[in-house]
Amino acid sequence: MKKNNITQLIILLLPNILWFTSCYEDKSSFVTNLIPEVQISINDKNQENSIYVGYQSPVDIVPSITQDGFDGSNLRYEWAVTEEPSTSNPVYEIIGTEKDFHGIINRPISNGAYTLKLTVTDVANDNLQYIYSWELYVQSSFLDGLLIADSENGTTTDLTLINNSQITNQYTKEERIFRHILETANGAAYDELLTSLTYEVMGNTAILGSSHLNQIWAISSTGKSIRFNCEDYSINGTWEDEKIFLYCPTDFQVKSYIRSSQLFIAYTNNGLYSFLNVAGNKFSMPNSVFNGFEINNNVYAANSSFSIGDNHLVWLDKPKGAFYSLNGTSYNTCTPYISNPDFDPNDMGSQTAIAATSSQDGSLATFLLKDDNSGNYAIYTLSQYKAEEGHYEDPDNWEGWIVTSPEQPAAAKNKYIIPTTGKTLLDKAVSIFFGHTNNVLYVVTDAAIYSFTYGMGNEVSVSTTSQFTPSNGEKITKAKLYQQGQYTNQINVMTGNPPTIAPNAWNNKALIIVTQSAEFNGKVSIVPMKQAGAGTLDISKALIYDGFGKILDVTTTGY
Repeated sequence: MKKNNITQLIILLLPNILWFTSCYEDKSSFVTNLIPEVQISINDKNQENSIYVGYQSPVDIVPSITQDGFDGSNLRYEWAVTEEPSTSNPVYEIIGTEKDFHGIINRPISNGAYTLKLTVTDVANDNLQYIYSWELYVQSSFLDGLLIADSENGTTTDLTLINNSQITNQYTKEERIFRHILETANGAAYDELLTSLTYEVMGNTAILGSSHLNQIWAISSTGKSIRFNCEDYSINGTWEDEKIFLYCPTDFQVKSYIRSSQLFIAYTNNGLYSFLNVAGNKFSMPNSVFNGFEINNNVYAANSSFSIGDNHLVWLDKPKGAFYSLNGTSYNTCTPYISNPDFDPNDMGSQTAIAATSSQDGSLATFLLKDDNSGNYAIYTLSQYKAEEGHYEDPDNWEGWIVTSPEQPAAAKNKYIIPTTGKTLLDKAVSIFFGHTNNVLYVVTDAAIYSFTYGMGNEVSVSTTSQFTPSNGEKITKAKLYQQGQYTNQINVMTGNPPTIAPNAWNNKALIIVTQSAEFNGKVSIVPMKQAGAGTLDISKALIYDGFGKILDVTTTGY
């Protein structure tokens, strides 16, 4: 009876045994000799479950992979990432086949998580697979810094961003250089030459925590425009999609973009357009206040402080023969200046504007003009309008007004003559610009940089000692004053007490210098000033970057 029970039990268990053995190929004489499992672990605790990577930034993932009794030669590896974040039907792209991953995971920035997985295949044991996966978050790598537009072929443009602790706000890591940003993101460089870059923020950066959008407005060599989101330098506005201009007439061209007070202004061959960049992000129709006005030679003095309402944009209108300024933000007026014994700002028809700047507090606009008849140069300054100031003896009833400071109309102030030695240098200059917090005019030829100082007496002091000389075989093609992006967009964020964003040591105290040794062999140098008041430079502390093609423009960005 006992024997029969055992026989019946064997018969009942036989199908299960056959089923089990059909699913498992025995590699030994006994099923108890199990295949050692592949063990995958991550030593970096910050990468155990999720990984945060910077857009277009390399990441290093070094898993620990072990298998008892094997040396790893039997293992094959495959790294793959989903094409889209947070999707129910994931499609994977293979991005690596080595044990460790070192490289860039090229995915757009997203708040949602991509899935990154490592598949380890044991080819010695029926290709058994072991999978380890992560949530992958892609964030922006592009902090504020130096942005360079260059061309390697004379027809297309790409962008390079440099992050360095000297020029990037609160940046303490090793220097990072992101080259070929557009080609890396889009598979190709931009198909036009972008010859002008302007940094602008949609929003008020003076309010900490407020939402804002960092942007680059670019102008091509044909006058067309395109806009980039600084988060990843994706295109967020083009000529054709009506996200920049609501309407572009035939042969429409943009000459320059201007940040002035709370306005963002486009100077075009169809007039001047503007919007409040606290909330706006597109131009509609020309600002009617500018009707009939013309900015001579695309030269203007603009101040981007939100706290300045009067004379925040100043220009020479040659057909009218006078200086004019823009006042107000949501409501604008254009007004002239009154004269003084030094010069008449309403009798400037024979002058051409060469360079200009607005003082940090907006109280002074400074212009370099060239006389069309004599060819001589002079520096002219214009004062800002100041409203009457005072107080009431009886403030509760607004009675008994006492004037403590009378109204000061916008007026001509000083004129400084440039001698013949200065004229000779100015006539062959490739760049001319003013310092912003000192009375220095920089004159840049293709072989040297000179500093002119003014403010004492009525004549400009010309130094014929070169402050910068390019290396052998190089020529200077462009130079400008180094100012942080946040400063150019909204001065008051860096001039408050305390400032919302503290300026770095080189803000307004360094020059950006572009040199070329050949048409497609460019170099950018940032050279700090030794004595800001004299305009002298300290070459020994310069930051120098090469490896560029033909450099089209350089600007600074914020974040």
